[in-house]
Amino acid sequence: FNSASVQFSFPTDSQVFQMGKKYFCDYCEKHIQRDPSIVRKHNEGIPHCRARAEYYERFKDPSVILSEASGKKQCRTLMTGAECQFGPNCRFNHYTAAEMDRLGQQVDWTARQKAKRTEETLQKLANAPNIVQQFLERREARLAKEQTEYKPFWSYSEELRDGDLPPSLREIDPGRIDSSGGFARWG
Repeated sequence: FNSASVQFSFPTDSQVFQMGKKYFCDYCEKHIQRDPSIVRKHNEGIPHCRARAEYYERFKDPSVILSEASGKKQCRTLMTGAECQFGPNCRFNHYTAAEMDRLGQQVDWTARQKAKRTEETLQKLANAPNIVQQFLERREARLAKEQTEYKPFWSYSEELRDGDLPPSLREIDPGRIDSSGGFARWG
């Protein structure tokens, strides 16, 4: 780590004064004045709507893209090599034949994976009674083992066992406990 290569500058007074007065649109990557009417006009504008549509287009499901694009004709503007001015809002298809084939393969692969997971889930459900029976048997064995084993929840240290302690602080001896539930003598 070279501290000489790191440069940090504090904002000037005018920059600090301007902080919070500008609104940054993530879709358009643009700063605008923070005024509700100006922000609303910007958000309703064509460039913003186009940028937002392009952003969400990246996250669209491939099966939806394939179904939408397969019903459209090829965009003539893109076929000539120019850029379509409508972008993702164009009513024509912007995907090449190779891209459509790749989308089709991806959709098929996704469908096969989903079918495989569904089949595995159905097999697990078919074995559900056996799984439940095994769980209940293991639980019953564990509970039976816990009931037969005596596990003290606290053990006395050696200093407390050998010391000359009053009866209330000595280790509890079951022989000292009265059958009525009380102690013979409390100390």
